[in-house]
Amino acid sequence: MYEIILTPILNNYFSNNLGLVEKERIATLGNMQIIIYSNDHNPPHFHVKSKDLTIDAKFKIENCEYISGTIASKEIKIVEKFYNDVKVKMLMNQIWSKK
Repeated sequence: MYEIILTPILNNYFSNNLGLVEKERIATLGNMQIIIYSNDHNPPHFHVKSKDLTIDAKFKIENCEYISGTIASKEIKIVEKFYNDVKVKMLMNQIWSKK
């Protein structure tokens, strides 16, 4: 419970005061989180991670092309299905462009 309350507060404090990177979770798909980090490197991309880090991959925001990392083809299909929603693409582009 404390984590739910304190994590956004601490992330905001550290990102504003120490220049640390803040992450924005877009969605949770089963055990995978879709994340965009502020001030991340180009090309524009999003991360897919599981809590146990058996999944830790990157995909381009432009077309959902797999860039690198560890992820099974079964999970890639889930990510691609999620990505193909027009609202998701718009949201990801908005988040990336505000960095």
